[in-house]
Amino acid sequence: MSNIDEIYYIEENCFAEPWTRKMLESELKNSLCVLTAETCGEKLCGFALGRVVADEAELFKIAVLPEYRRQGIAEKLLISLHKEMKERGAKTCFLEVRAKNAPALALYKKLGYEKIRVISRYYPDDDAAVMRAEL
Repeated sequence: MSNIDEIYYIEENCFAEPWTRKMLESELKNSLCVLTAETCGEKLCGFALGRVVADEAELFKIAVLPEYRRQGIAEKLLISLHKEMKERGAKTCFLEVRAKNAPALALYKKLGYEKIRVISRYYPDDDAAVMRAEL
């Protein structure tokens, strides 16, 4: 299984509205893309994907397969992604997250994100919290 196959498998198993394989491939080919991944044994079990433009970064996705959650993998992925973003010159990272996603909100808060605004009905079934962290 290639890396893209494993990333797409995680994508399909973690998101209600996953990106298509073509969307993922396109983003991964973008020179501004930042990707970190975590293996559990021989298997890719999670990834974090973002982009750096000038001194700002954005977290697009962070996903850990359900059977590997609650083991600190998402935190490790995000710390690694932040490090890579900072090395590429980013000073600030932004993200949007479902306003009702308590586990994600707790992780982001733990890693220094603050909510800067809410976008009503950003998702079909929820608002989005826009968050920012200084790197």
